This record gives sequence, C-alpha cells and structure tokens, in this order.
Amino acid sequence: MKWFPLAETDMKKREIPAGQIPSMDVEQLIKAISEEPDGLTINELVDIYNFNRPAQKQLTRLLNNLQGTGILRRYGNAYRWADSNRVFIGTIRQRRRKSITFLPDDDHERSRGKLQVQPEDTNGAFDGDRVIAYVTRARGNERTAKVQMLLRRGQLKVIGRLHLAHRFNFVESLDEKFPFEIDVEPGLNDEDGKIVVVEVTRYPSTHENAAGTIIERLGAFSDEPGLDIEIIIRKHDLPHLFPPEVDAESESVSPVVTDDQCVGRLDLRDVLTVTIDGETARDFDDAISLHKLDNGNYSLGVHIADVSFYVREKTALDAEAALRGTSVYFPERAIPMLPEKLSNGICSLNPKVDRLTMSALMEVNSSGKVVSYQLRETVIRSNERMTYTDVNKVLTNSDTVVSDQYADFIAFFRTMEELAQVLINMRKDRGAIDFNLPEAVFRFNDEGQIAGVLKAERNIAHRIIEEFMLLANETVAGHLERLGIPSLYRIHEQPEPQRVIEFAELAGAFGYRFPVEGVNSHDYQRLSHLLTGKPEEKVLSYAMLRSLQRARYAANNAGHFGLAAPTYTHFTSPIRRYPDLIVHRILRALLQRSPSLGDSSSVPKAQSKTRNPLMPIAPSELALIAEESSERERSADAAERELEDWRKAVLMAKHVGEEFDGLIANVREFGFFVELDELYIEGLVAVSSLTDDYYEFDSRRHTLRGRQNRKIFRLGDRVRVRVDRVNVDRHLVDFSVVLQPFSRRSRKP
Repeated sequence: MKWFPLAETDMKKREIPAGQIPSMDVEQLIKAISEEPDGLTINELVDIYNFNRPAQKQLTRLLNNLQGTGILRRYGNAYRWADSNRVFIGTIRQRRRKSITFLPDDDHERSRGKLQVQPEDTNGAFDGDRVIAYVTRARGNERTAKVQMLLRRGQLKVIGRLHLAHRFNFVESLDEKFPFEIDVEPGLNDEDGKIVVVEVTRYPSTHENAAGTIIERLGAFSDEPGLDIEIIIRKHDLPHLFPPEVDAESESVSPVVTDDQCVGRLDLRDVLTVTIDGETARDFDDAISLHKLDNGNYSLGVHIADVSFYVREKTALDAEAALRGTSVYFPERAIPMLPEKLSNGICSLNPKVDRLTMSALMEVNSSGKVVSYQLRETVIRSNERMTYTDVNKVLTNSDTVVSDQYADFIAFFRTMEELAQVLINMRKDRGAIDFNLPEAVFRFNDEGQIAGVLKAERNIAHRIIEEFMLLANETVAGHLERLGIPSLYRIHEQPEPQRVIEFAELAGAFGYRFPVEGVNSHDYQRLSHLLTGKPEEKVLSYAMLRSLQRARYAANNAGHFGLAAPTYTHFTSPIRRYPDLIVHRILRALLQRSPSLGDSSSVPKAQSKTRNPLMPIAPSELALIAEESSERERSADAAERELEDWRKAVLMAKHVGEEFDGLIANVREFGFFVELDELYIEGLVAVSSLTDDYYEFDSRRHTLRGRQNRKIFRLGDRVRVRVDRVNVDRHLVDFSVVLQPFSRRSRKP
C-alpha cells in the first residue's frame, strides 16, 4: 500500500487545522485509492492520513461525492477506482468566454480529440482548474464534457485595466475568459488606467467580488508602442520567453555545418537553388531547385531545413517546441517556436552557406503528376535569397533594374512559372478550392501609429512557392501512407450537412443553385468561379468558407477536402510548425534504416493495409501530438486575429463621426455587420439603432425587414454608415445607417 502523507509545510502555508482535508490533496487521495486493486476503506484512509474525528466526517462526505461523480465505486466498505470510460480527471483550458475545453490526463482519451465544455457546464471552473468531468456522447465530430467536481484551483492570471478609487482599487478585466472586476490591494502608487496582470486569489461568488494581486505592470495602452502585442500574448497564454535550459541547448549547437555532419547525405551544393520569401522574413524553411529534363518533364527539388537533426527527442528544445506548437506572427514581431540561434541561424536556409536539409526530389510530367521521386537527407548551398516582390518583377518585366540584377536567374524563374501553372491546372481539374479573399495589412506612419489598412498583395511568386510546397507535402504524405508507417496528416473533413444546407439556402437567395446532398469540392470550385467579379463575390465567398470545417492535424488520414487531395501532411515548415518536425523525424528514421526506402520504387503499388514494423512514433502518441498541435494552432490564429481587430478599432477611434460606404457582410437578429470598402474594417449596425421601425430577422433570407415600412437590409446590400462609437479595449466598432441600401447586387449569375 502506498502512502501519501500531507506535508507539514504545506499545511502551515495554507493554515489548515491538523487533521482537516486540504482540497489540494483530493487528487492524492484518488491516486492512493486507484493504486490499490482492492481499494481502500475509510478506516484505512484514516490510518494513512491520521485524520481526527471531524476530518473523518469530512472524508466520508468527500468519498460519497467522488462516488457520485463516477470516478470511484464502492464495494462493501472499500472505495475503488472506477476505471470509467466516461469520467476523467483533467484540466480546464479557456481562451475566450465560450471557447472552453477539457484536457483529460488520460492520454488515450485526450488523443481522441477536443472535448468542448459549454459555459453552463463548467460548474464554476475557470482556466487552469483541476476537475473531474463527465464525457458526453459525441454529436457529429464534436465531443463534449461536463464538469462534475472542482478539485483544485489553478493559477489564473488575468490582464486588465487598473482603476484607482478613493477607498478601493479594482482591475477591469480585458480577458473574455474571466469577465469580472477584480479587487486589488488599496494604496497603490500607480497610474489610473494602467494595464496590469493580476493573479486571482479569490474567485467571484454571490457575496464577494473576485480579488487578486498585481504581478506585472505593462504600461498605459495609449502611449506604449507594442503594448497591444504584450496584452494579446498574455490573454492567449502564448509562451514567449525561452527557459534557460532551452537557451543553453541552442547555444551548444554548432553555428556552421561541419564535414562530419554531411557524411551520408546527398550533396546538392552545386545545384542552382534559391529561397523565395517575404521582404521581412528572417527564417527560411524552404529552397527550390528546378530544371527541365530531356523527356520534357520537370525535375523539381523542394529542400526543407533539417530541423530534426538539431532538435532531438526528449530534449528541452523538443519539449518547448511541442509546448509552443507553432510560431506566432504579428506585424512587427514574431514569437518563434525555436530560439533564434536555430530559427534564424543554423536551421535557416540562408544564402551562400551550407545547410542540412530534407529534400523531396520529384520528376513531374506535363500533367502535373509526380512520376517518380526520391526523399533524401541532403546538404545544399542556396545561391540567392529572393523575395516574392522581386521574382514577380522579373516575371512581369516591370522593373528593368531588378531584371538586370537577376539576369542569370530569368530562365530559372520562367521554368518555375511554367511548372506552377501546370500544377495549378492539375489542382483545378482535381477540384481544389481557391478562395480569392483579401487579407488586411496595416500601414504605419513615421511615429509607428496605425495610419491605414491595405489589401495584401498576392502575386505569381506566392503561387509558385505555394504550389511547390503543396506538391512536396502530398508526396511525403503519400509515401509514408503507402508504406504503412504511422504518421501525422493534415486533414480537412467533409463539410457538415447542416452547414451545407444553410449555405445552399443563402446561395439560392442570390440566384445560385448549390447541392445539399453529395456535395464535393468541385461544387465549391464551380460556384467560386461563377462568383468571380460579381458584386456578391465577397459575401458568398466568406459564407462558403464558413460552411467548411476547419483543417486540423490527425494520426488517421481522412483526406483534404479543400485541396481535393486523398493524402496530405505538413512537411515544409519545421522551423515554425511542430507537426512538420514530427513528420521529419518519422522520415529520418526511415531513411537511416535505408536511403532507398525514400524512393518511389520502394513503395507497393497499393496502399499497405498493415502497419509497417518500423514505427518511430506510436499511433497513440501521434494522436496526442495532433490534438495538441491543432489546439496551439487555434490559439495562435485567435491571437493574430485579435491583434488585427484591436488595431482596426484603434484606427476607427480616430474616425468617430465620419461616414463611409460599405457592404452588408452578415445579418443577425441583433443587427448587421458592415465591411467598409477601403479599410477592410467591419462594424455593427445594431437593430436598436434602426429607430424608424421594428425590424424582424429572417434567418433563411438573411434579411432584416421593417414591420411597417417594409424596408429591407439584405446580405450583400451596399449602405452608407457613420462611425458612432468605438470600444478599443473590446475591439468593437458601432455604426449607424446614414443612407438606406443604395445599390443591389445582381440576382442572377
């Protein structure tokens, strides 16, 4: 029998009377019972913990409550571990008010996918709390959980704005996951309105406000450049400082490629190779080599930084990379997955220096089919670091200075463009969906303040690299799958039927037919083509996107609906994505067994239906990595979107009272959202601001219709609005209508 005595120091720290049961030790109690096959009786537990009589009564109540959750069962006088497949101990994770998940300790259950918790099912638990939860049955692909019992509070940290009053001080939370005012210590020598981080020490109840201690002071939002990023980092719990042991490991890595590291690698240093990235990029994951063969096919080399050589399993570097899951990119700052010594140094495919790579060497025919390939550990030396802008200038011959500068590369880039067009046509024939949706880019003035929002430019050079990366990812995924080797996949599942029905109704309101049964990617592609250049293109394209499921990582292949690809993975960005690093490790284990196992000739004609005995990473571990990586990706995306919304609100705060033209982008029962034409900024026209009539919402037609005057506000209508109010902290922009819809979108394709 294992004993779990209570530490005296811990009891003194919490000022708990001797013999009483601290709530923090309930998990120890459960663990003690779970490790005894025959369970433990109350008397045995009393002897173990030396409880007095009042504590015995408390223990009895606690055990009965635990039995009620289903985590324990009673057999005679003994309480045993229930070993239930529906009740688990774990941690609550909350990023936003309605984005709450339960992370069970049980690896198998956790690997099965995300467990969503509805706000009404938290039972008073917040982010970081340890709980017992009941897993409800799945609804479609969604699995949910309900909190049964709170075991222990976590260390909840909330970011907010400090308010100083005469007799008391409080922090107004800026964090959706804890929307309560928090009392803090009086007598602070601080500036009113300062942004602070508070550790919650008392949770809200019907009788008391939440209370906490200020642990970090960030400054005043109005005059601190970059403070918005600091706030977003803390709101989304993004790890942004590397622990000392991680820095120490990165410092021990050789800053140059040595001769012994090149032994056994395919030497491609004499092959013409370039990197193509954005102007501000500092870490280069990928490089390209390309030439035409005598048979008319293309010999394409996609060379990816060999991060797995430097970041080994069971190291501090690996643990930190897994924790972060992905790099996070803000306009003027990146939070990298790996320390700069690696991400911008030895792993980055910088020009004119040797670099270790994993390469996909593919022979592609004129139809875009890969007829043969080799996957190899290689060493390259990039000839040039190119930007998308300069490559586009060369291809369009729009800048003679740039064209002259890269005259030796012109034929190389022309061949790239030629092959990219072949691949574009191949994907189009296959049914891949390509949404032409603008992305916002902020413009700053000389003082670093936001001066405007522009549409991001996307040219042929972007498409070239995108197509080559897609091809490499598919090639690696298909190779590992056909060999029957467990791996990670990037999957995009079929859209949910209800969302398809809702979108079909919306498309029908605009005069377009869209199937509600047996829908495939060709249906989306066809409609996207019909919408090109139409007034309703943006509205319906966004609606199409919302009807699709979100792509995610998985240990079991389910295909990629959007790409119309039967097998797909992420292989091409191991510097900034942990799943790519995992795929590299799996491929490395294969190649080190025998380089010929990376050849297309080594795979069976049909996909293997049995697991390959070579199993570098167990499927259960891969499933867990997939779920955690998907969650970190969602957090990073949410952080990037929130910063964008915040900065748009900052910009609009300067335009209160001004009028703009825009498009009704979404209609809801509480109002409609208008996207401004020039600024790519969205705001709400609340139904309460439409005072000329009572407006009723029609969910099928996506309209608000006046009951008396019969005025209609439709999705896709154009309106002129005035900026009435802006709440920067909440990123909310409120409009009011100046003119009724002044132009209708076309009703027929």
